[in-house]
Order: sequence, then C-alpha cells, then structure tokens
Amino acid sequence: MTVDTLIVLQARMGSSRLPGKVLSDLGGMPMLEFQLRRLVPVTSVLDATIVVATSEHERDDPVAELAAGLDIRTIRGPEADVLGRFAIASESIPSETIVRLTGDCPLTDPSLVAETVSLHRAAAADYTSNVLPRSYPKGLDVEVCSADVLNRAAAEATAPFEREHVTPFLYRRPDRFRLANLFSGEDLGRERWTVDTADDIARVRGIVERLADPVGIGWREILTEVGREFTASEGELWLRPVGAETPGQCPWVRTWAAEVDGREVGSVSVESGAGEPSFDYLVPAVRLDEARAALTDLLVGDQQIRTD
Repeated sequence: MTVDTLIVLQARMGSSRLPGKVLSDLGGMPMLEFQLRRLVPVTSVLDATIVVATSEHERDDPVAELAAGLDIRTIRGPEADVLGRFAIASESIPSETIVRLTGDCPLTDPSLVAETVSLHRAAAADYTSNVLPRSYPKGLDVEVCSADVLNRAAAEATAPFEREHVTPFLYRRPDRFRLANLFSGEDLGRERWTVDTADDIARVRGIVERLADPVGIGWREILTEVGREFTASEGELWLRPVGAETPGQCPWVRTWAAEVDGREVGSVSVESGAGEPSFDYLVPAVRLDEARAALTDLLVGDQQIRTD
C-alpha cells in the first residue's frame, strides 16, 4: 500500500549534549509525545502517515514503546546512519513524498508541515525546506523530499555527514536536484525553540507554561504570546534573510540584507552550487569584518556549504 505523504520523525535517547531529552517532561508528558500530539492534525490535511524512526540500540526501546502507546509505528535502523533509517522507512511504507522531522523540535507546527509540502508540490521540487535561508525560529524545521530522490541519496551517499544528517546529499547538489525553500516573510531565524541543551529545554518549558493550549496552538500565536528574544543591538550590523521573488527560486543562493539600526547598508550572499561555496559581501569596507563575522555566526553547523 502506497501512502500520499510519509512523515518520518527521527528520535533517539543517545543525544551527546542532552541524553534522554526526547523523554524529558514537557507540558506534563514526554517531549516526544508532546510533539507527536501536536502533529496529529496534519494526517487528515495531507492524508499522511506518521512514523517514528529510532535506532536498533536497546536504549531506544522506550522510544518505540512510547510510539506504540500512541498507536504510531516505529521504524528501527542504524544509529549513526540516519539516512539508512529513512530508507528503511521508505521501503516499509512506500509513499510519493517524505517529510523529515526531528525529535528536538517539540513545537513543530502541523500547518507549517502542510505548507512546506504544498510548496514542494507546486514547485515540482525534489527537496524543499524552510531553512535555506532560515527565516522561522529554530525548532520549526521542516524538510520535504520526493521518495525516489531520498532512495537515490541512500544508494549513493558515502560521506558520514551525509548519512547522519539525511538530506545534505540532495541540497548540496542543485545541479542534480531541484530545490525549493519556504520563506516566512519575517526575520525569526535567531529565535531558539529547539532542544539541544539543558538551557534549551528550560526555555521551551517556559514557553509551554505560558500557553493555554500548548498542543493545539499554532507557531504564529506562540510568537505573539511569548515575543521575540533576539534582536539587534544599537549600532550592530544585522543580517536579515531575503526571500526569493518566486517561492522556491534559487535556494542554493542565499541572500541577507545588511542593516544597522534598521537602515539597509548592503547585502551578503552565499552560493552553494556544485563545487566550493562562494561568498559575496556588498557592504561598506568599514563593515566588512563585521559582516563576515555575522554570516559566520548564522552558518554555524551549516551542511550546505561545508567543504570537508
């Protein structure tokens, strides 16, 4: 049986920075359960099936047990080869479209998942996300790809980071795969709603405690309730993401407007086509070092431009 959309939520207990975080309490339930309950509405909107992808390691048995208690299927595979896990999910439950979500994003919004899938199909893309460039809070990440290209990645990818992070094989090759990106229309990429550290879980718990309906509320309503935490300081050069004129256009060329105290003073861009990434800094000479530092901060951990 082929499903329309397969939503694969990867989760495991072995986090290096915050072990066991997916079962940490959030809103009176394990964080993974909180995230899965938030996701449920999308299954009717997209005619989607949700599965949890975890490792074969014994310590991840509680993850599988939690999913089973919610009547959600678990796919198990190699711990380090997460792409391999997704390939197993794709083979076990054939689909046209695969959505990748991660267990460190408990505030995942089902409407945002649906919106990303909609753009993916409208743009006839192979890979679509909402992080190239990032304009949504960290923790609302959504990645969508066609099942056939995911299976091609699983067959061809050899670099360890491509196996671990699942999708770099696709978005690092715009010469082979059509890419699209969903843009929020706002500059929210520095807001931190993800859970990687003890400070993160404390922050997200603080957010959830302020919400009357934390499982059902949408991400924009959350932002309205809690406000922004990260804004530019006086005199600081700030990089604001610029969306493409046409949704899904050239996400391998990411552009940011350079602003100081709300006034635009130039722009910065990075192109990630086949080969080495290239950087373009169109800012006053006196601001060049600051612009380079600001872009470096934004791209920490970025897999699209890594050169190793």
